[in-house]
Amino acid sequence: MTRKLVLLLSLMVGLFMATNASAQYSRISNIVTTTHNMSSTGSGDIKAVSNTQICYYCHVPHQEEATTDPLVTTAPNGQDPLWNHYLSSTASYGVYSSPSFDPLGTDIADLGGATAGSAAVSNLCLSCHDGTVGVNTVYKGQYKSGARISPDFGGGNNVAIYMPADMQVGSDTLGLRDEHPLNFTYDAALAAKSVSLVVPTVEVSNLGGTRTGLRTSSGKFLPLFANKMQCATCHDVHDNTSSRPFLRASTTGSEICLACHGK
Repeated sequence: MTRKLVLLLSLMVGLFMATNASAQYSRISNIVTTTHNMSSTGSGDIKAVSNTQICYYCHVPHQEEATTDPLVTTAPNGQDPLWNHYLSSTASYGVYSSPSFDPLGTDIADLGGATAGSAAVSNLCLSCHDGTVGVNTVYKGQYKSGARISPDFGGGNNVAIYMPADMQVGSDTLGLRDEHPLNFTYDAALAAKSVSLVVPTVEVSNLGGTRTGLRTSSGKFLPLFANKMQCATCHDVHDNTSSRPFLRASTTGSEICLACHGK
């Protein structure tokens, strides 16, 4: 085999893997056109007046620990993925309970105060969507010394801007008790206890290693986190181009529901 042919084949394989990987994982660049783009270039109602940094309100490349700041609920160091937004201090959201779910004997646990492990995936969402922390409350990148809440949303320094009520989850007296259950192990053992739950699959990742989740009828992938169902199992926070609100699959024909409940 000639050197040119080897190089050509290598290039083709590389392009295939890159294309396949981009199709399977979050399309991060798509956030530019979503309401999670809270910079001044965003299309939503909640956005900055002049700050053009799209990733800033959630992420920061260099974290800092501010243990003397009374507003800090938990140190950001070690909080993936390079988180820049204050976490909620809500101690308890409650857990889902129903006559059909309870007999399954899951390990469902309260998400309140969760800052580590797979539970933190959902806590990142709740840090804005439980309505207790301003979307402009950040750890680093403040506009002046001592300011922990960005004034760039038009309210002034240290004036928090909160999610509207229709975008809040777990903020009422029922918390998460009347929402789809979260933070429980979903595996073959659990599926075997139900007449309708689909057994999750373990797939080889094109980026190395494996991942666990469920496939929809159109091939969309719903990831599990350490085998647990979290907010990001059904929602892709960076991509709202296909199914709203940030759903990984369509609700048409209940496609996203039947990925788990279609046996």
